[in-house]
Amino acid sequence: MQFPKLHSGIHAAKLAIVAIFVAIGPAHAYSVYRAVDADPSGVVVWTKVNFGVSGKPISTLSFFHYASDEEAAKNAKTGKGLPAQCLVKVDLGEIDPSKGDEAQVGNADVKFEAASTDLPKPFPWTIVFDDNPPGHWSIARAEMTSSSSNTAASRVAAAGFKALAITADTGVTVINGTLNNCRAQ
Repeated sequence: MQFPKLHSGIHAAKLAIVAIFVAIGPAHAYSVYRAVDADPSGVVVWTKVNFGVSGKPISTLSFFHYASDEEAAKNAKTGKGLPAQCLVKVDLGEIDPSKGDEAQVGNADVKFEAASTDLPKPFPWTIVFDDNPPGHWSIARAEMTSSSSNTAASRVAAAGFKALAITADTGVTVINGTLNNCRAQ
């Protein structure tokens, strides 16, 4: 009777296929988050304070990857080290990133209003996975503005992300942190 050998051969082949897919590490939906404060009604405060661009030698706007919205809401901290009232969530698509990988945020069809003196650049902006500290992604100041001012870049970032968050199908949304009624408006 050959059936037991055939059955075990098929089973072994199935296990080999599964092992290959696990080893490859399939891409999956991947999001990064920025902790922000909101007004008392839960609307994100779209100002430079929530979108501070800083750092040396390259000034950047920081985002962090968390495994889920719930983990982000529980662990994300604002620039002041406080728990996030709300989070700006950026879906980067189906990826499995390695250090140095890049993704695009926004698209050229989304326009936003920023002071012309801040020298804003249009979307898309490139976000880079530097993993320093772990889970860290950043958008360089030069992606957002032609200005050498971090303050100008912070204002441009706030205006740009507000436009993305209030526009459908951009991959940018606002989710709850410590507040339960977070929204973009």
